[in-house]
Amino acid sequence: MYGQVLADLGFLSNGEVVVKNPSDFVGNVLGASESTTKGILASTVGKVLLIDEAYGLCGSLGESSTSDPYKTAVIDTIVAEVQSVPGDDRCVLLAGYKEQMEEMFQKVNPGLSRRFPLASAFVFEDFDDGEMAKIFDLKLGKLAFKTTDLGKRVAMDVLRRARNRPNFGNAGEVDILLDHAKARQQQRLNEGNGGDDRSRFEPIDFDEDFDRGERADTNVHLLFKGVIGCETIISQLEGYQNAARELKSMDMDPREEIPFNFLFRGPPGTGKTSTARKMGKVFYDMGFLAKADVVECSATELVGSYVGQTGPKVQKVLENALGRVLFIDEAYRLAGDGFAKEAMDEIVDCLTKLKYAQKLIVILAGYDDDINRLMAQNPGLTSRFPEAIIFRGLEPTDCLDLLIQLLRGRQLDMRKKKKDLDLSVLEVPAPTFKQETLNQFDTLSRIANWANARDVQTIAKGIFGLLLKAGAMKETIAVVTEDHVRTVLDSMISERNQRQDATNIRPNSLHSDMMAHIQAIQAPPPPRTSASSSSAMNTSEAETPQQLAKDVPLAAPANEVKRDSGVSDVVWEQLQRDKQAAEKKEEQYEKLIKASADAAITTKILQQREHASEQAFQQAIKHNKDQSILQEAKRLREEARLQHEKERRAQDELLAELERQRKAVEEERRKEAKAQQKLRTIGICPAGFRWIKQNGGYRCSAGGHFVTDSQLGL
Repeated sequence: MYGQVLADLGFLSNGEVVVKNPSDFVGNVLGASESTTKGILASTVGKVLLIDEAYGLCGSLGESSTSDPYKTAVIDTIVAEVQSVPGDDRCVLLAGYKEQMEEMFQKVNPGLSRRFPLASAFVFEDFDDGEMAKIFDLKLGKLAFKTTDLGKRVAMDVLRRARNRPNFGNAGEVDILLDHAKARQQQRLNEGNGGDDRSRFEPIDFDEDFDRGERADTNVHLLFKGVIGCETIISQLEGYQNAARELKSMDMDPREEIPFNFLFRGPPGTGKTSTARKMGKVFYDMGFLAKADVVECSATELVGSYVGQTGPKVQKVLENALGRVLFIDEAYRLAGDGFAKEAMDEIVDCLTKLKYAQKLIVILAGYDDDINRLMAQNPGLTSRFPEAIIFRGLEPTDCLDLLIQLLRGRQLDMRKKKKDLDLSVLEVPAPTFKQETLNQFDTLSRIANWANARDVQTIAKGIFGLLLKAGAMKETIAVVTEDHVRTVLDSMISERNQRQDATNIRPNSLHSDMMAHIQAIQAPPPPRTSASSSSAMNTSEAETPQQLAKDVPLAAPANEVKRDSGVSDVVWEQLQRDKQAAEKKEEQYEKLIKASADAAITTKILQQREHASEQAFQQAIKHNKDQSILQEAKRLREEARLQHEKERRAQDELLAELERQRKAVEEERRKEAKAQQKLRTIGICPAGFRWIKQNGGYRCSAGGHFVTDSQLGL
């Protein structure tokens, strides 16, 4: 149409449209791209040359920093041959996606922007729902098909969900939809379902599960069938379904009221990942997502390893998750500085852009304290993530119920093989054994790193494994006994206590992640060593007191424990004050570690800034011969050098002071770790509670046992 208009106005001698794509211009040897491009331009004089997907002529889109000399030659030739001046008997149109085209113009020959000014570009917006409905009617009529009102509504729902996918095809999506509908209709008629009218599409032809909305009320309960302790989550999701249904009945867009970003708070093994998968199904059934899939992602996949890499990595992950659920596990690792903070800032920024807003579900998952720290670091997160789903740890009774449920699954498998598994010891337990089992689960839940349902699964596997090792499966009926259950639970308690003695609490995640990230930037790949030397080196490192001091906190926060009988109010109140003092000291240590990590990152940034300044100077003297410009560049370089030197000295002093403080604290922590190990070895507290430092000795966190410093030999 545009070519014909230009021809009618006398601007073109022909008006014919010639469509080319980037591969038609690019040669395979040096010089071939130039000659091919000139040939195409010469053959299209007087015509309209349309270069479709023209951004393909830029060889460095996205994260790539390298350019393609063959494609660069095409752009340079177009800039040289197409002058865009009055009297030119030619029309060249560059077509492509807006973002990619804008990126291309920023990276290629600047002359291209003058020949093809972006301010004068034709912008084709996506069709709205009304326009898509008209296109659907036209294409349906051309195919000599018809459908019911319900069928059309179902078709429009499918198209609306398709909008959430990257690169929505507009009218092309209608063609795809109708092609799929024809295939489903043919299959349906061949199977003898739904009559024999071959000119009519039924709703099921557009969407095989078109009535999911009417069945959504029962879906949530079915999705969470067999999941223990999820009543609140079910109620929350049902609330979203009810709100969406009411808004649709009033012809209002439910997207404006239904949240798309969530925080998942809770301890490990409470079903955060599995709930994310179920949420994908719920939001897909409500028509908000293109697929019910979940894209699982870690902080590592979002954080870059050099300046300028983090932003594109975050955008790539978000684009990949469009129309789906993006589940970012262990999101606390983004609560740092440097590249981690940049990643979180990029997420906050992207979630407000039209490209991503309300087109995917974003879930940040982690422990309560870690999520709180993340939210405190970036105030913008609070408004972007207004909804939180709380996951509670399993109670001992829940653990027992889940254990029975898991073993019943094994029982069903065995019955299919004409065998059986007797679970009466758990299903109808003796009162004393039931209480003993509940007490063991309670003890496990108080030990650091208890993983709730995940650990119950491990226990179920352990019980079943004992039966296998004992050869019980040779019998027709394998019987689970009290000893089987008791053995597995006691073994886990013993193992977890030993692990807790070694580390007490997991190392500061923020510090570990930051320092690993800094090392990845600063350090070259390690030299290859033999297996024996590598093993010896690792063993040596693992045994150093300094490493032990880093891994074991000065005093781990005690879990909530019941007060031992006979402990006076005075003793108990003093114990609580000492607990708080220990926790405060641990917080101070974490702040020291964070400050050290922040300082190291700042040092790296200063080095990068100094390097960039030197590069800018080298570019200036390379491309300029004017002496006045060169003198000014040298002056600015010297000012920058002095400023960098001043900043570096101040940073070095800060790092030295932080290192001195860290060594002093870690020496104290090493001594504390040694004392805790000795206390555990003595075994005075049979419940295995943590020991709290007090004046003159240590007291167990339940208050009933005290060991003096002299007894410990301190």
